[in-house]
Amino acid sequence: MRTSGSSNLLYSLGRKLLGTLGRQTENRSRHFMLAYVILVSEEVHNYMRRLQVGILQKYGADREIQISPHITLKQGFAARDLDPLERYFDKLAAEIEPFEITVRNIGFFDDGVIFMDVAQNRPLDSLRRRVLQDLSSEFGVRPGELEDDRYHFHATLAHGLSPDSFERARQELQGVQVEFRFVCDTLALLYNTGGAWITYKRSAVGAAKPRPARR
Repeated sequence: MRTSGSSNLLYSLGRKLLGTLGRQTENRSRHFMLAYVILVSEEVHNYMRRLQVGILQKYGADREIQISPHITLKQGFAARDLDPLERYFDKLAAEIEPFEITVRNIGFFDDGVIFMDVAQNRPLDSLRRRVLQDLSSEFGVRPGELEDDRYHFHATLAHGLSPDSFERARQELQGVQVEFRFVCDTLALLYNTGGAWITYKRSAVGAAKPRPARR
């Protein structure tokens, strides 16, 4: 009981502080930057981190390594109030059911992005479309330019490399053959601090949530 009460007090204080800071931030910039994502499994996370550190060591710093490895459902967007979008995140996580995701091989976008390729499937695409529709209808957040039927699911490894470094990395990695399968069981709400993206909140989805013990 003591631990629970202390946690609730800290959470309450944190919310009050966040509200104050949020109002100050809104006065300066008029918005927050948020994103909704799926966190990858421990196995995929560790594989991606090894690749990212290798790219970092060989080709220089890359800001993508600051972000938890993930698969994006809604790309970064501006919002003036965090609380309703956090409540939507909680609702979304509670309502969806776990489903399987396949991550295989390494891909490259021509604008210098290196990524783990994610196989499209109906539950994944349906979830992305639901998030886009909900955010549009409930909060007036429009889909981004690349969030139409052409959207390519992926988990980013690196971006922002120089053209030469990107080409050398492409030659080194394009032949890698790998495949992972895992159950999507954790969503995350990302928050941009102005200098980097952080994982603001994470939640187990639907049936993946721990159940209270029966008495």
